[in-house]
Amino acid sequence: MSAIVAVVKDPALLRSISFALNTHGQAVEQFNDWTMATEAICQAECVILDTCLPPADLTAGLSLASRGIKLVVLAEDDRDYGRGNRQDICVLSKPLNGHDIANAVSALRRNP
Repeated sequence: MSAIVAVVKDPALLRSISFALNTHGQAVEQFNDWTMATEAICQAECVILDTCLPPADLTAGLSLASRGIKLVVLAEDDRDYGRGNRQDICVLSKPLNGHDIANAVSALRRNP
């Protein structure tokens, strides 16, 4: 089981996120498809969610915060994916750098 699960459609972005988190000592389970990730997500402490996923998958992913799972949302637009929930959801705008993703995951994990 990994405490961090990344569901990102773009393989290059998924690899770079995983590399950045591994560099900061954090293991990541990588998926480019919501369906393939569902079992791992059920056991995750934090999920990295790409807004490029199909709308139904994105909606399902955003609902995880109501179940106590921390979310890092990778956004390409200005929508408020966090819906004001800054304790469990961190929205990062693309493009990002390795420190952005590592800092967001660390900050969320520190929140009770």
